[in-house]
Amino acid sequence: MPLHFTISYFLVVLLYVTYVHGTKSATASADIEQLKLNYQHMNTKLQNLVNENQRLNSEVTRLQTRASDTTVAFTARLSLDTELSATGTVIFDDVLLNSGNAYNERNGHFTAHVAGTYQLAVSLTNFGKEAHFAVQKNGHDVLSRLYIKSGLTYSSSTVVVAQLNAGDVVQVKGQYFPTNLREGLYSVFSGFLIK
Repeated sequence: MPLHFTISYFLVVLLYVTYVHGTKSATASADIEQLKLNYQHMNTKLQNLVNENQRLNSEVTRLQTRASDTTVAFTARLSLDTELSATGTVIFDDVLLNSGNAYNERNGHFTAHVAGTYQLAVSLTNFGKEAHFAVQKNGHDVLSRLYIKSGLTYSSSTVVVAQLNAGDVVQVKGQYFPTNLREGLYSVFSGFLIK
């Protein structure tokens, strides 16, 4: 039963008890007036609490929406062994996770939709050819480099923590020579928003 109905019921019972006992004195009348004032005061407090509860519920909903809007985390890998041109972008086309839809598996671009501090990690494995790579921001700012020496199978990896603005694009690009990359968990690009 809602609180204001309970208070109203309590007030009616008190009034009835007062009436039944036949007290029609000035004191009883003053008591009834005091009860009415108390009821009005409690009713005002109850309405204030209802309003505050609605405000807090709205704030929780707003914060939950904001938190879901700023969740950014992705992991993608190569689905096939890949031959990459000297300056080609590595397109990690097998997406394992893409919270926030910031990674595009068609062009290999990670786009920061939210400004903040990000951690980005790249691991690459070649077979046969020497290879150089750059983790680039906006097509020209180099955040990190990877080098893989020639041989049967060698790997290189890097982890970068970078401050990105909304709209900044990060990609992994080949440098200097064409190369071959191994598929699957041998070649992975991942990242997430720290804050």
